[in-house]
Amino acid sequence: MPDFQAPDFFPSSQSQKQDLNSFLNKLKNFWVYFFIVILIVSIFSGTIIKVDAGERAVVFNIFGGVEKRVLGEGIHLMLPFIQRATIYDIKQASYTFTSEDQKQGQVLGEEIHTLTSDGQKIDIELTVRARPQPEELWKLHKSIGPAYVTKIIYPKAKATVREILCSYPVEDVYSIKRQEIQSRIQEHLQNDLEKKYFIDIEEVLIRNVRFSKEFQDAIDRKQQAFQEYLKMEYVLAGEKSKRDAKILQAEGEAKAISLRVNALRANPDFVKYRRAQVYGKRAKLIFSNDLE
Repeated sequence: MPDFQAPDFFPSSQSQKQDLNSFLNKLKNFWVYFFIVILIVSIFSGTIIKVDAGERAVVFNIFGGVEKRVLGEGIHLMLPFIQRATIYDIKQASYTFTSEDQKQGQVLGEEIHTLTSDGQKIDIELTVRARPQPEELWKLHKSIGPAYVTKIIYPKAKATVREILCSYPVEDVYSIKRQEIQSRIQEHLQNDLEKKYFIDIEEVLIRNVRFSKEFQDAIDRKQQAFQEYLKMEYVLAGEKSKRDAKILQAEGEAKAISLRVNALRANPDFVKYRRAQVYGKRAKLIFSNDLE
C-alpha cells in the first residue's frame, strides 16, 4: 500500500511531515481493516442460524423462492446472500378476544359482537389455542407468512363465531347449549384452517357471554320469579305435610273407633266391664240393674 503524501500546506519540517504521513497511513489502514472485519461478520452472521426448542425455520432462496423443507432444532448453515431463514414458534399459543388485560396469551381484539337467531345482541369473550403444523410450515410461509395470526386466525374466528351464533336463540346461548356452541366453533375452525392454511386449532373456549341490558333485566326478573316459585313450593310442601299428618291421624283414630265398635258388637259384656272400670264402686249397682 503506497504511503500517504501530506499536502504542501502541512509543516515544512521533514520530520513533521514523516510523522504526519505515518499517522495518516495508520488511520487509513485501521479503517480498511475495520470494514473488512465488518464484512466478514456480516457474511458469517447470515450463514449460521440457531433454531431453539419449540421452533422451526423456513428457508427462502433468491433463485428458487421458498424451499420445500423445514429446518428443525439446532445449528444450520446458509449460503451468504442467497439463502435467508425465517424462524417460527410452533408451540401452542393462546389468542383471546377480550377487552380485559391478560397476563397470559395474546389479545387479538375486543369481545366479538354478534346477533342470535332471535335478533338479540351479545358479546362473546373467546380464547383460541392454536399452532402451525411443523411439517407444513413452508406452505404456510409461502401463502401467508409470519403474520398468519392477524391475517387468518383473527378474521376466521370472528366470522365463525357469528356464523354459528346466528343459528341459536339467545336462551340457548344463556343456558344448556353453550358447550354445544363451543364445540361447533372449534370443529368449524379446525376444518377450515387445517386444510387451507396448515394451522391446528387445539381448543376453543367461550370465556364469557354478555347480553344486552334488556335481556339481562329479563333474566334477573326470571330468576327472581323462580326464587319466589321455589319459596312457594316449599311453603306448599310444608302445608301438604301437615295436612297429610292430620289425615293420617284422623284415619288412625277412625280405624281405632271402628275396631272398638266391632269389638263391642262381638262382645256386649265388654261394655259392662268398661262401666265397672269407670264407675268403680257404683259398678255393682249398674250390674244389678242390668241383670234386672
